[in-house]
Amino acid sequence: MDLVEGLEQLDNELGKLIPTETQKKAMTKAGAEVYKQLLTKNMNNSLHKGKHSRDTKIDLSKSISMRYKSEDGATFVGFKNDKENPGYIARFLNDGYMAHGGKGKNSHSTKYIPGLHFREHSIEESKHDVLEAEAKVYRQLNGD
Repeated sequence: MDLVEGLEQLDNELGKLIPTETQKKAMTKAGAEVYKQLLTKNMNNSLHKGKHSRDTKIDLSKSISMRYKSEDGATFVGFKNDKENPGYIARFLNDGYMAHGGKGKNSHSTKYIPGLHFREHSIEESKHDVLEAEAKVYRQLNGD
């Protein structure tokens, strides 16, 4: 076997390891489920008090959704933002916001409410578990 034949054979063998879009979708869906569960847990364990926090009737965990990108099999986890799902509130709680309070122009004050950063914490905490879930699905799909 010469060099060209050897490289072609290597290319064919490595090409078999690349997942299809359907396999990618299954893999990223498994990883997204792990992240979604941790995001829900971290968001519900936040200590933020006040309007639109966990003390109100708004349940932001129901606003978490998954969306698929058909071109490359990617799965996105985020917050739905419509009439029933006020996902924009989660962004305020995560990133922080300026609260305006007081009555009348003399007592009006502006206070910065720091963000809870539950999204960032969830990403950091779930990296290993997400990759593990994706690898498990990959092995199941390839029969390893």
